[in-house]
Amino acid sequence: MSGLAAALLVAVATQAVQAAPAGDRTRWVKATSLMLRAEPSATGRILDRLPQGHALQLDKLPAPGDEWCAVMAAGRMIYTAYVACRYLSDTAVAPQRAGEGGVPADRRWVTGSRLQLRAEPRPDAPALATLALNTPVKLTGPDAGQGYCPVQLVEGPPLAGYTACRYLEPSPLNVANLTTPWTPNGTDNPDFDPARAFWIEPSWELMAFYARRVESQRAALGDRAPKGPDAQLERMKARLSGEIVPASAQTPRVPAVWADLLASPTAGLAGTLGLYGPEADAQVRALAKSLPALPALPAVGLSWWRQAADLAGPGEPVDGLAQQFGAQVQWLHESLQPGSPQRGEVAPGTRIERMTRPLRRVSLMSNQSLREERLTPERSARDWDPTVDVNCDGWTGAFLHGEPDRGTAQRNGYSAPAANAPYTLFRLWTAQPLPSGPAHWTRQTFKLDRAATGFVSGEWRTVDLDRDGTPDLAWLQLTGRGPGHLDGPMPYDDPWLRVLLANVAGRWLLLEVDTFSYGCGC
Repeated sequence: MSGLAAALLVAVATQAVQAAPAGDRTRWVKATSLMLRAEPSATGRILDRLPQGHALQLDKLPAPGDEWCAVMAAGRMIYTAYVACRYLSDTAVAPQRAGEGGVPADRRWVTGSRLQLRAEPRPDAPALATLALNTPVKLTGPDAGQGYCPVQLVEGPPLAGYTACRYLEPSPLNVANLTTPWTPNGTDNPDFDPARAFWIEPSWELMAFYARRVESQRAALGDRAPKGPDAQLERMKARLSGEIVPASAQTPRVPAVWADLLASPTAGLAGTLGLYGPEADAQVRALAKSLPALPALPAVGLSWWRQAADLAGPGEPVDGLAQQFGAQVQWLHESLQPGSPQRGEVAPGTRIERMTRPLRRVSLMSNQSLREERLTPERSARDWDPTVDVNCDGWTGAFLHGEPDRGTAQRNGYSAPAANAPYTLFRLWTAQPLPSGPAHWTRQTFKLDRAATGFVSGEWRTVDLDRDGTPDLAWLQLTGRGPGHLDGPMPYDDPWLRVLLANVAGRWLLLEVDTFSYGCGC
């Protein structure tokens, strides 16, 4: 997480000028820089550095002798962070300022991000160092020309040079106040400045807040509002678009072994199958009951895929695919893409998260054929935007990784495939091209006991990609009364649950589960 993205989660509070009354939870930072940590430990993750004089609110009053104080922090939600109690004062502390409180009159602080210290007072002079935000320096003389001031570093080696005067201030910048939209009590932070904060350290979240501010300002002006794109917002989008994002620390999913699920059908089944939410318990119980009743899959040996890293389910996130297949992820702003109808819009917009190399997407079709496409995995998302509720953004209903048959789609009010047209049963990702020639398919339908399993019927299909007599893929579909949406289970039977398995090194592995979605939201 970047420094300012972390700073969006930092506490802000209105500065006070008197001592806190007994029982009041307002405290002031009396250290020149105080670490705000995610855990009450000297090794806890640092969320931000709070400057002297910063006011914050205690989550609870500390007991005598407590080393760590819990403080309220505000970002997308109110939460708790920690600071060392010994650096807090119950009376107001003035911020550091040149010439006051023992601070030298020639002290200045850098208020720009990555400010260059140059050998001579001109923009093309050799750079001696890059100065971080709030680096303290000594001002050694007046403006030397072209807006450059002579300075000397206060900390570290005694390096001297010239830097842009407009980025030097007599007090350090309170980044926490500048970058946090709300106070811990939920009110708007009057010091929040998304435009200035963005150019200190750019982030998608700050761009979104700036876009909303421009929208509000234009709405208030009515017919007098400027028309067309906002120049600064367009610069923000351009600054962010094309960025290569560090890989997520989250490990890609490890496919479950099908035989292990059959042997212990309730152990961790919800997480393995990706079934969560209020209706998940019923789905898991039904599927767990049905597993022992399913016809056995054929025993397999080595065939097309030799290791799990060679393929992935369609639900694997883009950054997970990038880790697995040795690629990176690039973030792009949708409005800046060629032909975008949103070009120039005054709104946060949509972020495209795109892998930097293509893969092969394989679709299993209902007419027992395979469709292979060379595609670059990507995801269009707005769930990064803190200014909107995107709970059901992009929801389309039915299956997520395939399409329903015509009857099921029409019965539930979804777009149906054309009569007799093949539809997608499931998809998967792989790096290697499929064998040439048609695959060999088998199909088996079977009945199930509703009382015992929750389903009335099912279907297995297997696919032998290289026609060596050993199946490489298996597709399962179960039919019963689907979980429905807010009104509970459906009154009729639907083929609502699908499972895709792959033969990897002679073992059936569960790649993905897909359930029919009857609605979104509440």
